[in-house]
Amino acid sequence: MSTAGAWLRKTDDLDQDTFNELKKIIGKPIVVGEEMNGETKSEALDLIASAIDSCFGNTAKLNYETAAQQIKEQMDKKFGPCWHCLIGEGMGFSVTYNKGNMIYVYVSGKVAVLLFKS
Repeated sequence: MSTAGAWLRKTDDLDQDTFNELKKIIGKPIVVGEEMNGETKSEALDLIASAIDSCFGNTAKLNYETAAQQIKEQMDKKFGPCWHCLIGEGMGFSVTYNKGNMIYVYVSGKVAVLLFKS
């Protein structure tokens, strides 16, 4: 088991046009910390990007709960249980995870995603 912890900085809410421009510039998740093999990491990054894209409504607000649930369910199916997914802004965390099964990324510049298996 390993432990990870961090504080995420909360940014101001963005209007839709600014958010869309930022999303185009940033594109893919930015890995802040990870301990995963290549296949698992690649799949996790694809699932994160896909879930984030599919869970935006007509506003710049992300449905965090739906996105986290989609990521967790897909990782459980592909790599077995028990995956956990946290998505948010301005959060701190301290978790224990199975060695080789953790990734921490920023998506669209302000949303953090922590995905790990315990």
